[in-house]
Amino acid sequence: MEIRNQRNFLIGLIILILGSFVIVFDYPQIEYFNNLENDNYITIENDQKEIFQKILIEFTIGIILFGIGMTLIIISMLKRCENGFR
Repeated sequence: MEIRNQRNFLIGLIILILGSFVIVFDYPQIEYFNNLENDNYITIENDQKEIFQKILIEFTIGIILFGIGMTLIIISMLKRCENGFR
């Protein structure tokens, strides 16, 4: 396969790597908080609940970045995107 648009490919690769780092590093934290909620839900403080919500939002953003990166990489390999969408 030939890369038709190198700029989109590199930008997509950078976004894909950034999104995958967010996913890889946030997933264990989410699992920790999920296990903590199941065992001792009453003992979790409000600060920890806020941190858990922020981690979930960050994880969602990581998934979105991963999807955008994959889309850009795929688009860069399509023939019709060589000179735009003409």
